Amino acid sequence: MTSTFSLPSDRRKDAELAATRGRAFVQKAGFPLGTAMIDHAWSGGPAQAVMDELAEYQNDDGGFGRGLEVDIESPASNPFAARLAMMMLLGLGDRPLSSLEANLHRWLIDNQHDDGDWHFSEETGEGQLAPWFAGWTFPSLNPACCLAGYANRLGIATPSMLDRVAQLFDEKSSAEEARSGEFYALLPYVEYIAGVDWPGRAVFVEAVVDGITAAERDGTYADAGHFWEHVVGGGPDIAGGIPADVLSKRADALLSEQLPDGGWPTPYNDAWRPLLTAQACVTLARLRDGI
Repeated sequence: MTSTFSLPSDRRKDAELAATRGRAFVQKAGFPLGTAMIDHAWSGGPAQAVMDELAEYQNDDGGFGRGLEVDIESPASNPFAARLAMMMLLGLGDRPLSSLEANLHRWLIDNQHDDGDWHFSEETGEGQLAPWFAGWTFPSLNPACCLAGYANRLGIATPSMLDRVAQLFDEKSSAEEARSGEFYALLPYVEYIAGVDWPGRAVFVEAVVDGITAAERDGTYADAGHFWEHVVGGGPDIAGGIPADVLSKRADALLSEQLPDGGWPTPYNDAWRPLLTAQACVTLARLRDGI
């Protein structure tokens, strides 16, 4: 089942005003990538401007790092920054062909391990990592399935790349985890569903919808932004399974969580606020247009 949710007309003006305030916060924070993202979503700004700013975080090897993922200090390319970059690229309408994606395609091929995942490089591991990243175990569905889903949607995956991830998914996936896992355990299922088709996918779509609905009902989402990261990130099959009243309530919550300074809060390092604010503004634009 699929359906479309969009902001009602009386909330679209509120969303536009929120985006204007969010843009001012992001600009004051000195985050031009976020400013370009908001301009593209709300003011017809060119996709190329976003890509030009995103290129500042791309390394010579084609991967992304340089602080795009705030909790990883090393400038070396890492899979979690690559995920963020691909998520931003997919949010662009009329995205032009560019060497940025071609180089990222090369990095994905060169750095996928035989186990299907993309591990931290030695250089990344030698830099300061947030505690959760310092203890990360590879291979893992996150980030492997996230990268595979986004790469396939962008058209920069290869059959062998997807085959390796599919084997990892067969080994480690569980419908029960998709139904009851915490945010980051559920994320790879969400983003894999959005980008890849496979036998038995419908079982996981149902499990993820159940998981998101239960987490929202039980109040386990840290904020509305986390909820929408799952719902929008999962594509129409996921969004279409969430009750309309839940989507409406969470749209209102996203608007209400904006702080007086124009930015959105974060349960993490405050250095995340400019990016999360830009993402919130982009999400509001998606909800304006319908998901």
